[in-house]
Order: sequence, then structure tokens, then C-alpha cells
Amino acid sequence: MRSALLSLALLPSLAYAGLFTADSMVKMLDAKSFKQAMKANQTSLVAFVAPWCGHCQRLVPEFSKAALGLHPLLPFYAVDCDDDKNKRLCADQGVKGFPTVKVFPRGNSLPPMTYEGAERSASAFYYYATRRIHKPKSFLKIYQPEDLVPWIEKRADAMRTLLMTNDKKTPLLWEVLANKYEGQLEFGIHRDRQGKGYTAIGMEPVGKKESKVLVYPPGSTTPFIYEGLNKFDSLSKFYDGILDGSVDITVINAEAKKEEYEPSEEELDIERKQEAQRMALLHGGYAEMIDFEAALKKGDAASFHDTHGFGSAPLKKKVNEEAPKAEESKAAEPAQESEPAKAAEAESATEAVSATEEATVEATETPAPEAHVGKDEAEL
Repeated sequence: MRSALLSLALLPSLAYAGLFTADSMVKMLDAKSFKQAMKANQTSLVAFVAPWCGHCQRLVPEFSKAALGLHPLLPFYAVDCDDDKNKRLCADQGVKGFPTVKVFPRGNSLPPMTYEGAERSASAFYYYATRRIHKPKSFLKIYQPEDLVPWIEKRADAMRTLLMTNDKKTPLLWEVLANKYEGQLEFGIHRDRQGKGYTAIGMEPVGKKESKVLVYPPGSTTPFIYEGLNKFDSLSKFYDGILDGSVDITVINAEAKKEEYEPSEEELDIERKQEAQRMALLHGGYAEMIDFEAALKKGDAASFHDTHGFGSAPLKKKVNEEAPKAEESKAAEPAQESEPAKAAEAESATEAVSATEEATVEATETPAPEAHVGKDEAEL
């Protein structure tokens, strides 16, 4: 099975007219496709916009950057509220100004939350979306090795899946999968730094940097070790197969083991851009001055992730001849948006984004005129 990156290479399928260009990972929705998108058990971010709105036009590049960095784990959508066929939808969603950005934690099964931060940067959207992924009550972090067996035995009647990892933080992929399969799979995660967790469940420890996905079928305390790719599409296909019950888990696992990812040069280029965007988003204010993509191509991107954020002097972006003109144009334009957090704020991005959510957006929001979002069906 080709990776989800193949869908990025086939961008014409996402081509559409409007604010977002064909190479953006933000997909435009109408009333019908919005309803379909909300059926999925996933966290998504939706921007309700109008093409004539200046604030919406400035939102587009930042929203697109965040969408690229989070694809395919968290989809980003946009709705044109200026389109007659979408006016009822926008009214139902309580849109009173543009742009209005909402996060839907789990499709239409949970109420949406409106983004109220003054900062409309890619990093702000990135952090806002990732921190609002719905976490099922059954999702459990198992801290002590001795607690693994009780967790495995407690829900022996259910299908359980356990991630054994050395990572400090829960992988975003694991949170997204737990949200997607709530009510169907019990998700657990254990950080096993010294191999004691594997010993506790009767398995041989694996490499320190290696993560393993284990699956416990109902009624069993003996795991199957997932042998496929640790990617969203691959794991989703595997879980769908075992939950369907029509094929034996050993057969599905054997098929997953055969799966290979052999990306084309085009896909590799897209993958580098995605990872560079994720790094830029995570490093906040440094994004405009550091060439993350060059670091990835060179192969030393890992040096950007030590304790202090950088292992060595960061690569500077090359300044092209048009840069001074762009700066002059930018300086002449009245400030409408908040500037991204700079170096001093990068280490406290969590607090900064949280704080901005309390700020008012009146100065950066275009009110929706009566002609664009009606109050009742007659005006729509």
C-alpha cells in the first residue's frame, strides 16, 4: 500500500477555486461534504471564510502551513460562507464574523470549540489543534512496568493495543488512532526506557529507539506484534482488518509485514517539506530564520532537537534579492495580525498559545454583513 504521501503527489484531486490553492492541504467543503467529513471520528480544524475578507486572505498561508504539518493526522477544512449554498451551514455554526475557526474534537459526536486567540499564525493553529484531540476515557498511560499485566488482564474481553516506546511524549499518531477507534479498541502506552516493561509482560526487550505496537485479541493475554509500517494509513488498515473479523489476525499481520514504502523522488520531496514544516511549527519564532528543509536534506536535522532546541549553530535561510522589497512592502502595510512568537517566547510556546486564547479578536475579525450570513431560511 502506498503511503498517505501519495495523495499529496496527486494534488489535482484536491484542486478547487477559491482562497486556498491546489497545493494547499486545506480542503474546501460545501454543506454536503461538510456533513460527510464530520461523520469521521477524528479531530479537524475548519475555517469559515469569505473571499472578499482581508483577514481571511491573510489567514490562508498560515492555515495552509499548519495543515501541511499535520497531514494526514488532523485534516484542515475551509467553508466559503459567501457561497449561497453554504449560508445555512455558516448560520447553523454561529458564524458572525470572518474568519471564524473552529475545532471539531471528534466529528459531529462532540460540540465544536471556536478558536478565540488573537494570534492567527501557523504555530498557533498547530498547537491549538493538537491540544484538542479528543482523548477517550479508555486511553491509558501506563507508567509502571508492574501495572502492565493488570491492564492487560482487566479488559481481557476487549481488543487491546499497547504501544511500547522510549519517547517522552505520547506520539500524535497514537492519540489520533485512539480517538478514531474509541469504543472499538482499548489503547495503552508505556514508556519503557530500560526494557523492564517487556520483561514484565514476558517478552524480550527490543532496541532503545525502537517502538513496538502490540495487539491483544479478546480473551487473550498473549500479544501479536504488529510488523507493518508505523504510519497512519498502515495502522488504520491493520486495525480495520482485525476489527472486521473476516480475516485472521495472523494473515493481516503477515500482509502488513510485506508492505514496503518505496517513495518516488517527488514523494520524498513532499515528505521533506512536511517534516520541515513540522519542525518550523514546533520551533515557533525561529521558523522565519532557519532553513529546516536544508537541514533535512543534509541529514543533520536531529541536531535541532536536543535539550536546548539546537545542537549547533542553526543554518540561516538564504536571503534573495526580492527580500528587501518585500520587507519595505510589509513595513508600509498597517499591522493587522499579531507577530509570531520570537526566540524568547519559543521556549514557552505552550503558555503563549494558551494565553492568546483569552485575548479578544475584535480587531482582527471582519463582521459578517446581513447579505452574507442570514438569520433565517428566507435570507439564506
